[in-house]
Amino acid sequence: MTIHRVTLFNIPKSEDIDVLLDEYRSLQHEAKRNAEPYIVSVQAGRMMPDARSKGYTLAVKTTFRNLDDMRFYDTDCAAHKRLKTVAGPRREGDVFTAYFEDEVQFL
Repeated sequence: MTIHRVTLFNIPKSEDIDVLLDEYRSLQHEAKRNAEPYIVSVQAGRMMPDARSKGYTLAVKTTFRNLDDMRFYDTDCAAHKRLKTVAGPRREGDVFTAYFEDEVQFL
């Protein structure tokens, strides 16, 4: 069961978005579970200016092999904990997070 997690941030300053993008880049090397990488993929980028963005400026899609790995990310991952401390003072408002399991896939 592949889990895709979508997270949206409102990061007002462009230079702060750069900082968060660097944090997400580091997940590739630093996010480990039992000394092994456990995140399948991370895609992140600036939101396109559009009324449908509802003020969010940064979108992130994180893919996990299963729900247990996503829960580990939320509660125990040191790299994710650091990312949250970096993001906290740079963001405005709530962070939107939703996740889903593959049911339709085009490649």
